[in-house]
Amino acid sequence: MITLLSGAALVALMWMRALPGLGPLLWAVLALCVLLALWQWMRLWTRFVVDDRGVTVSLGGFWPQRTWDVHDFRSVQLREVPASQLGTTVGGVGWRRGLVFTPQADDLTAVGTGRIRTSDQPQERYRILATKAGTMVEIIGRKGVNYLLSPEDPQATAAAVDQAIRARR
Repeated sequence: MITLLSGAALVALMWMRALPGLGPLLWAVLALCVLLALWQWMRLWTRFVVDDRGVTVSLGGFWPQRTWDVHDFRSVQLREVPASQLGTTVGGVGWRRGLVFTPQADDLTAVGTGRIRTSDQPQERYRILATKAGTMVEIIGRKGVNYLLSPEDPQATAAAVDQAIRARR
């Protein structure tokens, strides 16, 4: 929304200065702002599908990305991230890759018959799909990359991922 408003303000200011030949530049600036806003929306408005192959993230709900392969998953657990710590712990919201602070054992809940896993490193590499604070699904990976999701129903999502991991074995 901020991108659209700032783009509209910029176009309005450029329109007031109406110099000859400025028309195509105005349309280019307006198109750029709309495309940036669309990209930001797509990174936040996502859906994902958990199946026997893994987790597939769809940006904007319609553009599927490469599947996070279930063979890369070791275990799944629930992780509590308070709203006051979302920016510092996860580094922001959206679909991305980055470093995330390692959780403490009391922030984690085991799923099914699994056990919780923590790391002795202060930060770990993650593939992140965080859209809100609260209970998130943390998937511990096999190849040094973990996964962090913030679904609407974390318990059901964690159970589905746990079932996919068990079916793989």
